Amino acid sequence: MRVIQAIDVRWYNACADFALTQALALQKIGHEVLLMADPASPPAKRAKESGLDLNEKVYFSSINIAASITRLNKIIRKFKPDVILAHRGESHLLGALAARMNKISVVRFRGDVRVPRSDIFSKMLNEKLTGGIAVSTEKLKNIYLSSYNLNGIPVEVIYPGIDLPRFSFKTPGSAIKKKLGIKSDEITVGIVGRLSPVKGHRFFLEAVSRVLPEIPNIITVIVGEDAQIKKEEILRSAEKLGIEKIIMPGRVPNVEELISAFDIGVVSSVGSEMICRVLLEYYAAGIAAVGTSVNQIEEIMGKSGAGLLVPPGNSTSMADAIKKFAVDENLRKIHGERARKWMEIKGSLENLGRVTEIFLERVLNG
Repeated sequence: MRVIQAIDVRWYNACADFALTQALALQKIGHEVLLMADPASPPAKRAKESGLDLNEKVYFSSINIAASITRLNKIIRKFKPDVILAHRGESHLLGALAARMNKISVVRFRGDVRVPRSDIFSKMLNEKLTGGIAVSTEKLKNIYLSSYNLNGIPVEVIYPGIDLPRFSFKTPGSAIKKKLGIKSDEITVGIVGRLSPVKGHRFFLEAVSRVLPEIPNIITVIVGEDAQIKKEEILRSAEKLGIEKIIMPGRVPNVEELISAFDIGVVSSVGSEMICRVLLEYYAAGIAAVGTSVNQIEEIMGKSGAGLLVPPGNSTSMADAIKKFAVDENLRKIHGERARKWMEIKGSLENLGRVTEIFLERVLNG
């Protein structure tokens, strides 16, 4: 199968990461993939680093739609794809128009927290010009089915995949702990994500502060770069809450190595997470996870039976879950092993490629 994979975002977010990973997954199982990204965009840079076949000749957000379609048509005639897989609205529209001209199919993948529009133009695009729709959650699938009259157009949920060998650690977590200055009898509770209110750092810190009086040997690790919140603000909040043992390395290039030092991985988000890669990274590392019942987190935890789910914005429930894992090493081991096993079956890069392949073949075969 020959696939054009289009990801047109101005930053490198979860949607961009999913698109690149999916392209690599399809390539890994033998398909030819041409990744298209806006010129000089962060996704284009990452695609080059990943060794993907990249084309930057179409600026999907351009107001000159006619010129963009002309360029896209040239690329289609040269590459001869069976299908275009578009990951954003602009590439979906251009891809659908070009696909119609070239008698090929266009598929839309959506992993956006925003609800799809239901105006007449969106209905025409999704109901008449689209061969299939893939989404990141069951919730989003139901929204599509209720918003549009799809008349048999397939809608499929596709979860992310992880390159699992990256999480087969050569250096044990105990060695990483030692490197970080964490003692062997201390329990590491960590969170990974940009410093933003939606990631729920406030509730994570409150939860840790509730656990500390009973379990004082907890070390808090917060990994992520400054965004709407700065590192200094987090440290001040931690100090006010009586959290003295805190490690904040900022953004790290090989986060999987640092994750291996976690005893408990937390996803404390209060929103977003239509694509939650960090939860799968905890799972891939075989770590006991605590997650909030938000979008993809809730679905994956429910399907895998791994980890403890808590309501978003509820530091008391989060503290109870952290405490449950902290006092019971065997329980952590059970959930960590369950998580890793689920990843080996459902969360591998190969599985992502196969699930996408099956869905695209379903679209192409009508």
